[in-house]
Amino acid sequence: MKVLGPASRIYAVLLALALAWIFFQGRLAWGLFFATHLDAIPRTVLLTLGASLFTIALSLYCSRNFAWAQQLEQEFAKLLVPMRLWEIAAVGLLSGVVEEAFFRGALQPVVGLIPASLIFGLAHLVPRHPLWNWSLYASFAGFLLGCLFELTHQLWPVMAAHALTNFVLILILNRRRALQTAP
Repeated sequence: MKVLGPASRIYAVLLALALAWIFFQGRLAWGLFFATHLDAIPRTVLLTLGASLFTIALSLYCSRNFAWAQQLEQEFAKLLVPMRLWEIAAVGLLSGVVEEAFFRGALQPVVGLIPASLIFGLAHLVPRHPLWNWSLYASFAGFLLGCLFELTHQLWPVMAAHALTNFVLILILNRRRALQTAP
């Protein structure tokens, strides 16, 4: 698998950095990751699913209507197609858990919502024109996930939304490419 091995190594380092940073901030506790009030779970689940579905719908809309998104999809296909279902799930889960632990859990409380969103976008910068739009889109997605974190004060909703979004979009990309190459 051409992505999962290198991604696993990078994400292991980033997760260790995020958890250490959260620890030294004095915020490493179960309450940061999971709900402590059971009555908040239904609202949190709805917010999580709403953020994910909105991001998926926006991504699909962009890939149908904008050349930059179509070019980005072609570039992603080079890295992410073909993948088996478990590989798609692993990439989605790794990216959701680790990126959110770092950007929302460690960084956002220190620098704030907007700077963390912009840094998230820069981390997704594809340094080739016209693919730089991906960085702008990632900044918007980071802002949406950052707002979800501000509303819930927990990491599991943003981790779940991010992982679900990536899983669904990579799955759709693989299915589209499989249909295009089928006889």
